[in-house]
Amino acid sequence: MKKWQENRNYRRIKNENGEVIANIITVEGQDVEVSEDIFNAYAQADRRERYLLEEQSVGKVLSLERMEADDLLPTFVGAETAPSAEEELLVREQHRELAEQKQVLLLALLSLSDRDRELINALFFDSVSTRAYAKQIGVTQRAVIKRRDRILRDLKKYFASYSQ
Repeated sequence: MKKWQENRNYRRIKNENGEVIANIITVEGQDVEVSEDIFNAYAQADRRERYLLEEQSVGKVLSLERMEADDLLPTFVGAETAPSAEEELLVREQHRELAEQKQVLLLALLSLSDRDRELINALFFDSVSTRAYAKQIGVTQRAVIKRRDRILRDLKKYFASYSQ
């Protein structure tokens, strides 16, 4: 047994040909034979722990925040990071508010006349220019702009009354 292995609670037992015949981990004074995969995982975790202790003994400060910023946390620590309960709640609240706003927008659009709703859909959802829309329906661009501005004022009043 090599000197560095003396302080470890895991070891490999080899035959006279140097082939591994058993992987042993000592748990509470009992030697337990384990598979190669378990032995390797245990040895890797021990190496990580020793590395962390060596880093601390040199005077370096380890922080989870720094490890997360360096994108080392999931692989270095061995656990996936999860959003905090507060973050989860904020995301849920944002989704709920967005769904509510979409519902209000739908109700506002449904409150418009068919002609006004077609204009809003063309200009804001289909990205048709005021000039192209005016040509399409056979009026001047100025008439479309006036109608658009009136509809937007009406929608603004609708949203203001809805929020109160």
